[in-house]
Formats: sequence, C-alpha cells, structure tokens
Amino acid sequence: MDYENVIKDFNNGTIDPTKIQLVLDNDGGYWSCINEDIEDDQRDAITKALEDKYGEPGGYRDIVNVLNAAGVNADWC
Repeated sequence: MDYENVIKDFNNGTIDPTKIQLVLDNDGGYWSCINEDIEDDQRDAITKALEDKYGEPGGYRDIVNVLNAAGVNADWC
C-alpha cells in the first residue's frame, strides 16, 4: 500500500476522514465508506478506486511501511 500518499491525501483533504476509513486487521484490511447515504454500487466504486490508487493494506505487517511513510526510520526484526 502507498502509505506515503494515503497520509498525504488524508492530511490535504483529498480523502475525507468523515466519509472514508481505512480498516486494518491482523491479516489485511480494506477501504470503507462510512457515509450512510451512499448506495451500494457507488460505495463499491469508491472503495475500488481507492484500492486501485493506493493498494490494499497488509494488516499488522504494514506497520514498518506506515512508519517509514511518516518519516520514521523503522525496521522489523
């Protein structure tokens, strides 16, 4: 997942945190629309577009990538 651009786009408003959420679990994750007023087809199109642009999260395995995207020199051992 392109966490550097995810972080940038949440911070600059390209991704609206009141409408979109990145859900992570142990093994992976997914994009979620949290606006109740969106039809299922539109919700699917939005989450597909986000997945195409930023990728799919890899769950807890992505923690190093998230930290690196935030400018922290981190590694897994």
